[in-house]
Amino acid sequence: MAEPDSIIAPHDFETTLFARWPRGNSEEKFPSEITYRHSARVFGLDFLRAAAILSVFIAHSIGVLMPHLPWWFVFCGHGGFYGVELFFVLSGFLIGTILIRSGTDLCQPDRIATFYIRRWFRTLPLFWLFLCINVAIEYALRSHYVNSAEIWSHGFFLRNLTTLRMTFFPESWSLAIEEWFYLLFPAALWLALRFDRRFDRAFLTVAIAFFLFSTIGRMVTSPHAYATWTEWQRKVAILRFDSLMIGVFGAWIATRYPSVWRRHTKLLALAGAILLIAMYAWLWKFVDHQVQWSADAYFARTFRFTLVSLGFALLLPAASDWSLKRENIFSTNIRRIALWSYALYLVHLPVIALFQQYWPKQWSASALQASVTFLLQVGCAITVSALLYRFFESRCTHLRETVAPIVTDILRGKFRRVVNVIGNAK
Repeated sequence: MAEPDSIIAPHDFETTLFARWPRGNSEEKFPSEITYRHSARVFGLDFLRAAAILSVFIAHSIGVLMPHLPWWFVFCGHGGFYGVELFFVLSGFLIGTILIRSGTDLCQPDRIATFYIRRWFRTLPLFWLFLCINVAIEYALRSHYVNSAEIWSHGFFLRNLTTLRMTFFPESWSLAIEEWFYLLFPAALWLALRFDRRFDRAFLTVAIAFFLFSTIGRMVTSPHAYATWTEWQRKVAILRFDSLMIGVFGAWIATRYPSVWRRHTKLLALAGAILLIAMYAWLWKFVDHQVQWSADAYFARTFRFTLVSLGFALLLPAASDWSLKRENIFSTNIRRIALWSYALYLVHLPVIALFQQYWPKQWSASALQASVTFLLQVGCAITVSALLYRFFESRCTHLRETVAPIVTDILRGKFRRVVNVIGNAK
């Protein structure tokens, strides 16, 4: 751990929230099997992650039940929007924490390379697997032959970097935003630390720059007809970094001012819940006694994203302080859903598409039949996600414990050789 900046004393830093968290390796943080034994993971954050994926899943799969549900169930229609926004804040918070722990050591080539290796072993193998699966689904279900240019651009997250051209694999838009954040923010921080070794100043400068870039970018594009809040403003990667930065700011406050972070957790959570409810209510309007989506106005295209992210960030102090003395069946299943969330995010739309194509249409005629169809979709998606996590995702994640040290040693060796060559030249 690098020496912290002068904002807090070293002994205070060691008593921060994250110093109290068990750090563990990949096997502890991403166990292949979930049991009743005590977990090294923070339960409150697992709870939020499980809530996020279930919001997305239910919003996408509840369509089969909608004809048989009361009218007010239409309000579940934006649950997917909230679920993805919560994922963004959580990712910013957790990645921000990792980078803060690295401190000024991050300016060393081996440390930044280790960060990327560990992150990419966590996210890319399963993504590329589902890229191939979605190519097959497009051909089998929609007679769409995906050409190599589409595959490569999706595979390297280029379809929604500066524009929006998602021709298949529609759920990958949010993953692209996160992957560009993983790539660009640490790289910018590494570059800033090359010029200024005062970590907090470099960290906040880069985070504020990313936040302002995306916020101002949405303000600039919002007058254009194509810049709808549901598509362009929401899904173009360079316009969404501010949501992740709000999580990053939360990580900085939690580490640098832990007493402030933990002082009013319930009050902050209440404020966050009120803000989220208010923003969710703003998504709707009543016209002729019918519920419709609210107008695609300037506020919706710009600052509502910011306020939604802030609402979720206000939940983080309570969530990060929510620990369990003993595991139970509820906590174990929450942890399972949280650990399977990445696989479940990738699995659920293909499962729904397969049901829509091959499941008998008459099995949604009655409420009972629609309920059976819905539960089968849920069961299939969760089962496939669990199997993918157990036999593929967790094993790829564990590989980073082997690969990262090798790359680190190689880079350190090259760095020493460069230093020796420069020294001998002098």
